[in-house]
Amino acid sequence: MVLARSAGRLVGVAATLARHPDPASGDPDPWIGLLLIDATAHRQGYGRTVATLVEDRFRAAGRTGVRLAVLDNNPAGLAFWRSRGYTALRRAQDHEHGRDCTVLRKAL
Repeated sequence: MVLARSAGRLVGVAATLARHPDPASGDPDPWIGLLLIDATAHRQGYGRTVATLVEDRFRAAGRTGVRLAVLDNNPAGLAFWRSRGYTALRRAQDHEHGRDCTVLRKAL
């Protein structure tokens, strides 16, 4: 977990997974399972900072890529991750609710 603070106030959090939750997936990459930034702190660089910290930790651990999924009804989220160098791998549905999403990957 990675946290971002501004003036002592929590403004962001990221939760990661060492691997895909379905062992049958054959997916070798770690995942960013969640990145949340307080709405009052959007567009101030916290998302980029937290994403970079997560990527740096995975890189330092010898990982060669990282994946995540963005719900299709979140075009701003998809634009954010694409601006960070993530590319779409495939379309899928989230495991919990069956919502349509796009799986993205970034080489580290």
